[in-house]
Amino acid sequence: MIRMTEADNFVIGDFFADVRCRFSHKTRLFNIGRGHFIACDKCKTYIFVGSNLMNCWRQESRDIWQSNYDSVKGYKFIR
Repeated sequence: MIRMTEADNFVIGDFFADVRCRFSHKTRLFNIGRGHFIACDKCKTYIFVGSNLMNCWRQESRDIWQSNYDSVKGYKFIR
């Protein structure tokens, strides 16, 4: 049985990558440092889903993290 939790416009499943927009908008996963986030660009929201769960952040540069941070400026951070 899959349990779902709601946080604003996000619906959260049983594992960190199972996060989607309740309005069926496309979401994107990105990193800022070792932190993993999911954003909905249509709703202009983003949510933290974990830290150091995937090692892909180790191949990214500070420039990529800055670009990712800049991409959600003005968005609402969902706690």
